[in-house]
Amino acid sequence: MNIAPKNVLPLALVALAAACSSPNQPIAEQGAPSEASAAEMVLMNRHDSLMAETSKLYEYKAKLSGYHTEAAAPYIHGLLAADAAMMDWMHQYKAPDTTAAPAARVAYFRQQQEILAGVSRQYRATLDSAQRFTTEHPAAGDVPPASK
Repeated sequence: MNIAPKNVLPLALVALAAACSSPNQPIAEQGAPSEASAAEMVLMNRHDSLMAETSKLYEYKAKLSGYHTEAAAPYIHGLLAADAAMMDWMHQYKAPDTTAAPAARVAYFRQQQEILAGVSRQYRATLDSAQRFTTEHPAAGDVPPASK
């Protein structure tokens, strides 16, 4: 079966979303969530926010790959590194069992929040630099926006 190049990104995003689904979602609680569940929810919200940004990484990588110049290589490398950092985090993430001591669970989720904050900074920096590069160096055939 041949898959058209325009269909690769949506298929990749579907596969990525499926890989991210976590069986370790916070358990349903009556009333306000425990400190550990709240910390896990904050962590998962940040994860979900970053995953929403992943499509931008792929879009810029595809755009920069079309430049056919070595000048784009560092930006492509940065995008790939940001994606790899997210994949590495997801593969090492192991939510503690809900029967673990609450303090240990809170400590783990807070540690993971710090790690994911670093991944978030990496995403933002690489996306910002790729955007700046593509704005300053439009690809052949791109029409730069008119200045006012």
